[in-house]
Amino acid sequence: MTELIPSHLGAAGHALYKAAVEEFELSLPEQAALLQSAETIDTLRIIEDEIRKTGPVVNGKPSPLLAEARQQRTILVRLLGLLDLRLEDDEAPGENGVRPSVSRAARKAARARWSK
Repeated sequence: MTELIPSHLGAAGHALYKAAVEEFELSLPEQAALLQSAETIDTLRIIEDEIRKTGPVVNGKPSPLLAEARQQRTILVRLLGLLDLRLEDDEAPGENGVRPSVSRAARKAARARWSK
């Protein structure tokens, strides 16, 4: 899938966006979630860089950036969950040398069936 990568993304967001559009065919809502994920990763990178510069403690108290980083991570996890991108299976490669992939939802359903 040939997609234009948004020019405003930083290095981390660009890498995520590029990898996802090259690997997966995404619906329009998934593309929106991917863009927001990439932007969130960039925001988190900026916050983490600032924490490294100023330290996790400012004036004897935890930096407010720590809470913001935590919130950005929570948002990122939710956005990536919306994408539900396939995860590589732990099985060996198939006959064609390609590892089978399954979605998180498929794994969850299979585990539920086998745990009965």
